[in-house]
Amino acid sequence: MEISKKLASQIVEAVYEVVKKDTNLIQPSGLIIGSTDRSRIGTYHAAGAYAITQGLPVSVDKEHPFQGAREGINYPIFLDNQAIAAIGITGNPEELKAYGFLITKITEVFLKEQKLNQEMLSKDRALHYLITSLIYDNIPNQTQFDALIREYELDPSSDYAALSVRFQDASLEPSLRFYFASIGCPLSLYLYPNEWVVLFHRTQFERFHPDDFSARYRGAVAAGLGDFVPLYQICRSYTNAQIARKHAQSQQLDFCDIQDISIEFLIESIPVDMKNIYASRVLGKLTEKERSILLAYLSNNLALKETAEQLFIHKNTLQYQLDRIAEKTNLNPRHFQDAFLLNFALLCK
Repeated sequence: MEISKKLASQIVEAVYEVVKKDTNLIQPSGLIIGSTDRSRIGTYHAAGAYAITQGLPVSVDKEHPFQGAREGINYPIFLDNQAIAAIGITGNPEELKAYGFLITKITEVFLKEQKLNQEMLSKDRALHYLITSLIYDNIPNQTQFDALIREYELDPSSDYAALSVRFQDASLEPSLRFYFASIGCPLSLYLYPNEWVVLFHRTQFERFHPDDFSARYRGAVAAGLGDFVPLYQICRSYTNAQIARKHAQSQQLDFCDIQDISIEFLIESIPVDMKNIYASRVLGKLTEKERSILLAYLSNNLALKETAEQLFIHKNTLQYQLDRIAEKTNLNPRHFQDAFLLNFALLCK
């Protein structure tokens, strides 16, 4: 494990608070990388290097001088049963021996915490690589990717579904991490700035209850679930999950499943500019009054009597208005196929 200069500085400052003596952190090469005496950083410390090599405390005094070392004592620091550094304290070696156990334990705590953080960071990076490779359908290194597939025990022949969760309050991130870990979903990832992505195997999805999830995060999230597909097609499921999530947002829902599909749902997946172009082409020549009449007619399942009563107009007047609409749009609202296209244009609008 490589000790950074920042960590070395933290260690020597912590030890100094206990012994009130100048403290050095020495690499196996003998180089001092952290010291409460700034002038010694980067210099050679033979006693520290020897302590690491021997795995034993090494004292420095008039009878036992070492190059670059002052009077004091140097303790090897062990991690995973290997001496990886030495902590050197300036002063009377006999007086400092009383602090030996405490000094080494303080240093080892710092190093173990650093190692744990590095391992967690490494795991997070690996998980990020695995999930983003799948949802974006981009695998830069197949060998590395295959190793991660084995590590996470994924089955390419099984079906998986993507869940996309959008949230505005950044404080929800640890809560979402805890929630999905608690129901046994290891493929769970935060994507900057405000999205959480989960890949469900069917067996894992059985532990996910949309009603419970909605109750827990009511009003704080918008989540969309894609369809179950083979692992290497999860990019498609993720795209559908985003469509479902956007529908949830537009309808002010906490959760939406792509399986709950509708014509309105499909229209939301069409780019806004395309919808505007189509609606303008079909309805552009109609007045607001004519659009209102058309909407009422379609809402009443093309029934003249019910529509005329709703609009408080005579049936003949309605027929005249429908003829005008047909003339302007080249689509006859009395004909089913044309009525469908007109209704689609109204939905786009």
